[in-house]
Amino acid sequence: MTKNHPSISLTPTPNASHIYRTFPSNIIIHISFLFQVFDYFDKYTFLCEIFDEDADIIVELVLNFFPFDNSCQVINPKKGKSLLRRVQLPTLKREMLQIGNIVNVFSKLLLITDCTPLTKRTLFSKVESIIIDYVTSGEVIGLELVGPNAIAEWRRCLGATDPADAEPGTLRQIFGENILRNAAHGCISVNDAAEMLDLYFGYENGVPRIPFRATYENCTCCVIKPHVLLDGNVGAVLEQITATGKFHITAMAMFSVEIADAQEFYEIYKGVLPAFEGMCIHLAEGKCVVLEIQCIDPNLNCVSEFRQLAGPRDPGLCRQLYPNSIRALYGKTSIQNAIHCTDLPEDGKTEVQYFFKLLAKTQFV
Repeated sequence: MTKNHPSISLTPTPNASHIYRTFPSNIIIHISFLFQVFDYFDKYTFLCEIFDEDADIIVELVLNFFPFDNSCQVINPKKGKSLLRRVQLPTLKREMLQIGNIVNVFSKLLLITDCTPLTKRTLFSKVESIIIDYVTSGEVIGLELVGPNAIAEWRRCLGATDPADAEPGTLRQIFGENILRNAAHGCISVNDAAEMLDLYFGYENGVPRIPFRATYENCTCCVIKPHVLLDGNVGAVLEQITATGKFHITAMAMFSVEIADAQEFYEIYKGVLPAFEGMCIHLAEGKCVVLEIQCIDPNLNCVSEFRQLAGPRDPGLCRQLYPNSIRALYGKTSIQNAIHCTDLPEDGKTEVQYFFKLLAKTQFV
């Protein structure tokens, strides 16, 4: 359907050039927006989906929005007929017409999945540039989420694109500031998700599209163990690390570790710790999350500082002596003790390199 966009014509004409010389540049966009003049037939065209409960199928539709009089029209392109003739709808605002949003058209909920090229250029060209500038202004975290009906469930957890419209308890309502700074992105279709995952985690000619950003300098290695992932406590551990105000996570990735890899990584503990074999088995029996961590204060010894936050190997001892340590809160046994952390200051760089250089080459290609 995306290959057969209806042809449209939309050329809004700004009629406020004299105002450009009078007002500061930061409000020119708002002024020109108010003074745009539209023809009766000018329209924005969006591709939408609606769930047909009777037929138990998703139906693809075309939504035409006419800014001249705030009217809309809904067409079923496959049947070649109009489901809703052009009619004014005061509750449907142009600001609501964002890809990924759900709009209410006379009690029918339409999911906007795409728009025609001309609509995209007219409405979103400046917005796209602003979003790109914002997303590339700092570090972001990319996640692949797996589960039943994952796309719809993640969008439900996110809430509306505009945090002001998001349901209470959703991520955007809690952490979002505005439409641009709205906490997180959510894909709207299987194809969209596949493209995004390839962009973040894909390889081209054996080289990751987005390489790991580990620094290998003044760092310590933290491995969040499989049982923490199964218990759903990864977020809590990450929050505890960052909430101290001492540490900065400079690299993070999820790994599946083979027994041989675990034995090689834990080699310095062989013959020293009775739980060596159990440690290797546990690290290999599920996925783990590996972090490169640095101290915000470069004068501190990152390895020793983070060991204090981790606590002793035995969670039972931790709960008695250091009840607020990571292992006290999330550890179970001396094997399932929440995290591994570097013991010796000189080993921090080596352990981080083991995962982000050695294992990354064999695991993600």
